[in-house]
Amino acid sequence: MPLKIDTEQEFDIEDLQYDIDETRKTDRWNDAPAEVKELFHTLEWNIIDGEHHETITFINGCLEKGVSPRTLVAGPMATGIAEVGRRFKMDEYFLPEVMMSAKCMHEALGRLKPLIVAEKSIDIGTVVVGTVQGDLHDIGKKIVAMMMEAAGFTVVDLGVSVPPEDFIAAIREYKPKIVGFSALLTTTMNMQGETLKLIKKEGLREQVKVFVGGAPISQAWADKIGADAYGADALIAVEKAKACVDRLHNLSGGDPAVHAAMLEIDRQREAAKAAAG
Repeated sequence: MPLKIDTEQEFDIEDLQYDIDETRKTDRWNDAPAEVKELFHTLEWNIIDGEHHETITFINGCLEKGVSPRTLVAGPMATGIAEVGRRFKMDEYFLPEVMMSAKCMHEALGRLKPLIVAEKSIDIGTVVVGTVQGDLHDIGKKIVAMMMEAAGFTVVDLGVSVPPEDFIAAIREYKPKIVGFSALLTTTMNMQGETLKLIKKEGLREQVKVFVGGAPISQAWADKIGADAYGADALIAVEKAKACVDRLHNLSGGDPAVHAAMLEIDRQREAAKAAAG
């Protein structure tokens, strides 16, 4: 039976700015057995340090202890890559360091993806995702895609450097409920807005709810370009996607009520975090 370890709460990961000894002092993953908690912290730092040669060893160690693939992705892998994103955003890391961490994630996701897809038991709708034109980064997008698949969505991943016209073609072909644009670079984030403009021009805006995410993306940016939701991380993106196909399924893409509901999800998470802290 898989270990039940809580990855749904928002963790304070400031300890990841220091070293693994500081990380070991935290109460993160306290509901896991001691040896699993240590593996989680080691995996977090494996990703931060970009030590890809050892990644699969840590992943297999966790699986052997009964940790589910979804828990690994939503837990230590998500926190590790979140710290990499913070360092990149703050100019503490540059592309070479990010690419080494990305290699760790590619190794881990290659091992876990078949297992996560096998966990899927229902199909609640189709999601199209892609990294916008000019941007070749896809780790965050891949994590979101796998978490969506584990949650029951059928995911069509268009890959990287996707032209706006390819998003249009995918919307027409697959008729998704949600379209997600990823961007890691400030120089490419504007393509999210350009792609959304083309969706409007082609008369498809009401058919899809538009999600945006990536290291330089914020709620303010999502508001500026008229996206329905900002996915700060994979867990939040999945939670908002589920709301869109469940209680908000009758609302069209671009409806102000969808945007308001997405902001309410964020407000409730912040309130829960404050109450827990």
